[in-house]
Amino acid sequence: MASMILTAAKGESGPRPLDIRRDLRQVAALIEEAFGPELDAAGWAALRELRMTAFLSPVLGLLAPPGQRPNDILNGFVWVEDGRIVGNVTVQRIPQFPSRYIIANVAVKKGYRGRGIASELMRLTLDYIARQGGAWAVLQVREDNAIARGMYQRLSFAEIMVEHRLQIPFIPDVPAIPLPSEDVELRLLSDEDWRHVRHLSSRALPELARWWLPTRSAGFRNSSSSGIQRRLSRLLRVGHKVRWGLFLGSELAGVVDVDVLTYNEHRIDILLHPDLREAWSRPLLARALRYLQAYPDRPVNAILYDYQQPAIEALYDFGFKPFVVLVNMRKRVTGSRS
Repeated sequence: MASMILTAAKGESGPRPLDIRRDLRQVAALIEEAFGPELDAAGWAALRELRMTAFLSPVLGLLAPPGQRPNDILNGFVWVEDGRIVGNVTVQRIPQFPSRYIIANVAVKKGYRGRGIASELMRLTLDYIARQGGAWAVLQVREDNAIARGMYQRLSFAEIMVEHRLQIPFIPDVPAIPLPSEDVELRLLSDEDWRHVRHLSSRALPELARWWLPTRSAGFRNSSSSGIQRRLSRLLRVGHKVRWGLFLGSELAGVVDVDVLTYNEHRIDILLHPDLREAWSRPLLARALRYLQAYPDRPVNAILYDYQQPAIEALYDFGFKPFVVLVNMRKRVTGSRS
């Protein structure tokens, strides 16, 4: 394989390491060809950022902090045929969890697929992660992409959970749905409630979900905007956040988030104790959507997981459609358990 990389570097066919000073324009074009139909607003923003990085690539060596090489920012491998990049895999270490590496943009140009290019690039990437001392490789793949899923399974990736990205292009007209019980308290949460939220997460999320989406203490403090911020939001067209907590006695049993955004899609999210998902998902999500009716000029996004099936079904009933369904996968690369 070392000889293949060497000959590719001389302009012949084969794989070689990604060089961000000369490859990013072609890589960006390849990513758009392969994944354009499934990119959400955040995905398009990332692609624009990649193209901006390509524009700056001639001076990246000067901009990098002392001791940091340009490819420390973004790493990976490309496959070259006749001087053109026809395949790509990018890999980055997750800053908050240095033993984990995320693999992304596994793409091969049409006309070159079915030749084992993606598999070879993946093997090179896994070898790279191992050399860096990485413990885990993680990735996402479309649920309906049977070929890619099969490749990852052959490389010993295991499925963790399925992620449903749902969207509706307008705020639906949702009726008020009575709460299943009046013997509860539903109130806005503040940063002081973060310990309640952390405790709920430990009970509401399956073990693999907590591994895939670990949250630092600061994340649990991401609660409702102040009353002044909420009142100024419509007047000044600035975003804000509301977070309702569902209390059964003194115990927090559910959280509903609404992110009101002015230049992007609104977002809603829900976290419920497993015993409450069936009865409470629909009325709480209805409350979130009714709140957004005061901000009707943007689409609404939601990201839910397979263990939240009642919430997924409720959003379908409210008119949401699946934007993309992703399977989250991981592979242990070294013996570390972090």
